[in-house]
Amino acid sequence: MADIYHDQVNRIFSERRFENHRIEQARKEEIYKAIPEYEKLDLSISDIASFNIAGIINGSKEALDAARKSIEDTEAAKTALLVSHGYPADYLDRIYTCKDCIDTGYIGNTRCHCYKKELTDILYKSSNLMQYIEYENFDNFNIEYYPDDYVTKNSDMTPRDNIRRILKASREFIDTFEDTHDNILIYGNTGVGKTFLSHCIAKEILDKGCSVIYLTSYNLFDILEAGVFRRDTLDDYSAGVLSVLYTCDLLIIDDLGTEMITRFTETRLFTCIQERLNNNVSTIISTNLSFDDINSNYSERIFSRLTGYYKLFKLTGADIRIKKALTE
Repeated sequence: MADIYHDQVNRIFSERRFENHRIEQARKEEIYKAIPEYEKLDLSISDIASFNIAGIINGSKEALDAARKSIEDTEAAKTALLVSHGYPADYLDRIYTCKDCIDTGYIGNTRCHCYKKELTDILYKSSNLMQYIEYENFDNFNIEYYPDDYVTKNSDMTPRDNIRRILKASREFIDTFEDTHDNILIYGNTGVGKTFLSHCIAKEILDKGCSVIYLTSYNLFDILEAGVFRRDTLDDYSAGVLSVLYTCDLLIIDDLGTEMITRFTETRLFTCIQERLNNNVSTIISTNLSFDDINSNYSERIFSRLTGYYKLFKLTGADIRIKKALTE
């Protein structure tokens, strides 16, 4: 995963620790002002250690026990002062947003649940998918929209059998995502659920804490063109996309073929596909184009990468959007 996302999370934790420390200091100043006796007791703790230092250095158990007892008594007196003045007993305790990892983000060498949540939130926001995947996920994937009363031409399966097979393959892609780094080409006629399926897969990958960028082909080539010819016009999101385009864990290019195909777009598409293959990161491409269309519209080297390095998911059936409109 691109370090940019972990850098953002680390900044969040750094700011969190800074803010909690600021609150701690403000509370201490408040108490010192409201309860002068508390400040005196606080300062006396260092005197206790100093008074017994010689015995402690010499290994005297009596000196160590005496120092420990004096400190415990002083801490109890401090707590009693706080409570007697209407403050909670833990008002001056260290403040942690997450007590499990004490705001380090890690429990031992394992990322804390709070780190994973912050990372997932950042990944969701950066993916360009927030508006879709609340609904477009596997929980809402309805195979009833795929006919089961005929066998597709040049196939021995009904559209429903076919989508069952593709859903199983999608789950395998998700389950082995971090180990296999596979790629997928989703193709088929308009309205058969290609974009919906890519959103479903994306949500599962995001929930694993992996980085996902979703772009239509038009958006992708617009950003790439701006990056080459008019970089000063890029907004923060587009600049961010460019910085992780070849390294994010999963790139989704939706509706390939709807862009204006030029020498520039062909070159950039090949570069994107090849660089991601070189970096061993996954790509999903969806298109309404047939194999013949892809072969005739794009260069042989692009066609060879798509057919040689991508799992092929052909969705069949009727336009689901029309079916929904007729039943709602």
